[in-house]
Amino acid sequence: MKRLKKGIKKLKNKKLLLNLGLTFSFLFYPLNYAFSLESSTDALLKILIKKGILTEEEAQGIKKEAEIEAKKQAEIEEKKQKEDSSLLPSALKGLKVGTLTYIDYSNGYLPNRAREAKGYSYFSLTRGYINVIKEITPWLSFRITPDIKAGNVPTNDLRLKYAYGLFKFPNLGFFTHIISEFGLGHFPWLDFEETINPYRMQGYMAREFVGTFNSADRGFSIAGYFGGKLDERYVKNLTYHYPIWKNYIGKYGSWWLSYMNGVGYEDYETNMGKAIEGRITIRPFPYSTEGVLPLAGLQFSYFFISGTGGEKKENDYFRSPKYPRYDVHLGMLSYQHPWFVIALQYSQAYGNHKGSWVVTPFEDRNKRKVLKNELWSIFGDVVLPIFNEKFHLFARYDWIDPNSNVERFCGDNTCSKWIPKTDDLGKHYMIGIAYYLYENNILMLNFEWMDYDKYYRLKTTDQFHKMGVYDPSGKDHLKDSFRIQTVLQVNF
Repeated sequence: MKRLKKGIKKLKNKKLLLNLGLTFSFLFYPLNYAFSLESSTDALLKILIKKGILTEEEAQGIKKEAEIEAKKQAEIEEKKQKEDSSLLPSALKGLKVGTLTYIDYSNGYLPNRAREAKGYSYFSLTRGYINVIKEITPWLSFRITPDIKAGNVPTNDLRLKYAYGLFKFPNLGFFTHIISEFGLGHFPWLDFEETINPYRMQGYMAREFVGTFNSADRGFSIAGYFGGKLDERYVKNLTYHYPIWKNYIGKYGSWWLSYMNGVGYEDYETNMGKAIEGRITIRPFPYSTEGVLPLAGLQFSYFFISGTGGEKKENDYFRSPKYPRYDVHLGMLSYQHPWFVIALQYSQAYGNHKGSWVVTPFEDRNKRKVLKNELWSIFGDVVLPIFNEKFHLFARYDWIDPNSNVERFCGDNTCSKWIPKTDDLGKHYMIGIAYYLYENNILMLNFEWMDYDKYYRLKTTDQFHKMGVYDPSGKDHLKDSFRIQTVLQVNF
C-alpha cells in the first residue's frame, strides 16, 4: 500500500482520482436500473416470505417454476431464430460477426533516468478485434480477425491477428472435441491463461509481459479435451461469475499442440527452424462438483516451446552467428471456484521469440550466451457479495529475474559497459476492481506499478503497457513506473 500511495502522490495530474471516479460513476449509474430489474423477482419473493404469505419452500418452488418457464421461452426463441435463419441467403447462413474491443484511459509516469518522472495521460484503443466467423460445413469453419495497431499511436491502422481454417474431428476414445487450426492461429498458452485470468484488457499476461512471446502465430495446431466435457451444472454455476471460462471445460483437462514459425504474428519467418509448442492441462478431480470447495476447479498445467529466435544478433565478435536458442518451460497450478480464482505459476525461458536475449559474457568476449529468464507470478480474483455479485476484486504480483545464468554481460556492442547479474530484478504489482456489465462486457479500474532494481534494463521508448518488457540493450538505473487506468471491454 505504501507503493500505491507513493505512486498516486507522484502523479502529474492531481485531479486524476476525481476524474476517474466521475468517469467510473457516470458509466456505472445507468447499470443500477438494469440491476434492479434483474433482482426484482428475488426481492418480491423475500417480501412475501417476510409477510408470511409464502413459506421458504413455496418461494423456492415458485422460483424454480419461473426458471423453467424462462428456459422454455428461451428454447422457443432459439427455435424461432433457426426458422428465421432458413430464410437467409446461403452466404449469410452460419456467419457470425462480433468484436472484442478495449477502450482505455491511463494516467501515470514511465520509467526513466531523469529526476522527474515522465508523465502521461491519454485515451487509447488497446484492442479492436473485428471477428468474422463462417461455418462452411459442420466440420469446417473459417475465422478472420483484423485488429488495430494498439496504444497511443499516430494511426490505428488495421493488421491481421487471426486468419485460419478450423477443422472438427470425431472423438477418439478418451480424446474428445478434437479441433485443428491451420493458418494464422492461436498460440497454445495465452488463450488458455486468459480463461483463468480474464483481465487481458488490463495488459499482458505474466510471461508475455516480460517480452518472451505474443499471442498468435502462423502454423498448424491440434487440440482437444480429455474425457469429454465437465458436468454441465457445475460449469453453469461457475460461469455465472466467469463467463469466458466455458471455452475450456474438458472433464479431465485439455491439450494443445502446435507447429509454428515461432516469431509471432507481428514478425516474418527468417530461418528454417520451426517452433514446437504445446500445453497439457490435467483436472484430477472432475467429479467433485459439490460442497464448499469442489475440487473440480483444480487444474495443473504445463506449457513448453522448443525453437529458435528470429534474429541472428550479429556483432563485432560474431560475423556468422547461428539463430539463438528459444526454449520455454512453464508450470501453473490454478483453482477456479464460483466465488474466486487463484493461480500460481513459475516459468523459465532461454531467449525469446525475437532472438534478442543474447549477450556477450564477461568471462569470454569471444562467446555469446542466450539469457535465462525466470518468473514467478500469482493472480487472484474474488467476487464481492454486493450489486448482484457483479463486482470483482483482483490482484497480481510478478517477480522477474531477467538473466539468472550470466554473472556479467556486455551492455552494448562495443562492450564498453559490463552489467552485473545482481541487483537486476523487476517486481510488478497490480490491484483493481471490475464490474461485469453483462457476460464478458466489463468495466475495470486498475492500479499498476513496477519496481526496478538498479541494473534491470528496459527500452523506455516503449508504450506504457510495455513498461515491464526486458531488453538487454535498454537502459538501467530506472525510476519506478506507475499508472492508473480505466478500461471498458466490449465483447459480443
